[in-house]
Amino acid sequence: MGIKRELIICFIALFPISGFAQFDAQRTQYMYSPTAVNPGALASNDMLNVLGVYRLQWAGFSNAPKDVIVSADMPFTIGDTKHGIGVSFQDENIGLFENQTFIFQYAYRFPLWKGNLGLGLNLGFIDQSFDYGKADVTGNKGSVVDGDSYHSDEDPMIPTSDQNDMAFAAGFGAYYSDTKLFIGLSVLNLNRPSFDFGEAEKVDIPQVFYLESGYDFTLSNEDYHMKPSVMLKTDFSSSQAVFSDLVEYKKKYSGGISYRWGDSFDFLIGMRLLDGLFVGYSYDLPVSGMISSGGSHEFCLRYAFKPEFSKKNKYKSERIL
Repeated sequence: MGIKRELIICFIALFPISGFAQFDAQRTQYMYSPTAVNPGALASNDMLNVLGVYRLQWAGFSNAPKDVIVSADMPFTIGDTKHGIGVSFQDENIGLFENQTFIFQYAYRFPLWKGNLGLGLNLGFIDQSFDYGKADVTGNKGSVVDGDSYHSDEDPMIPTSDQNDMAFAAGFGAYYSDTKLFIGLSVLNLNRPSFDFGEAEKVDIPQVFYLESGYDFTLSNEDYHMKPSVMLKTDFSSSQAVFSDLVEYKKKYSGGISYRWGDSFDFLIGMRLLDGLFVGYSYDLPVSGMISSGGSHEFCLRYAFKPEFSKKNKYKSERIL
């Protein structure tokens, strides 16, 4: 594949259909991983939470983006005050680019209405690299075809060697939750980090604002719960909206559908395998004609527990809203 087509693919991945940087990767199972975009959600369930997410976007598409998120957070107290602390690592492979994000998170939590409000802060850095060794700048395995006006091995806008740069990243979030409701507002890339690859490339990351909310409705048969939710994000140049509705049975099995506006229909299933252990899967069916692929796959694994210094009960299980 020629590098210009490769860079077009990377551009689409870095700024997908909705116009967002891939540093703020798409997530279909956002309701299970609120701390990924909002540090205010740290330890909102008073548990120690360990989360892993793997996403393959546009399966079957050459050099399709792959995204891995691993995070952990836990509550702690100082006197009568409640706090949360966490760490998050994200690795994204997008064509010839790789982005690695390391974030430390903190939240201060206090009672409000029927639940708790958390105010949180993200501090860390993003490392971006460009693998020139995998690039074909000619589109013909090393040699430009005579009369080819599309490819050029002397294009000044194309890096001529491996590139790497690192930038500081910060974010802020507020997150309220009780036994039925959650609502969060956050901003990532608060300081507008940028990467400088010399004359070849400069990437500026815009601030991205998130609004997430959901509610737990108990149906007439109390074994069933309906959990609609929504996620909105914007950089005020472009916006994206995801509307979801899950049905949960006996707090163990869940399934539902969501719609990412103008992009995809998404199908979700989940199951609690053990007390505190949840596994989820989602499949995104593209509806946009811009990308032709076999859809996107996302796997989620989450374990939450609360240690108890008691012989009878060593932990309490989690209830995911």
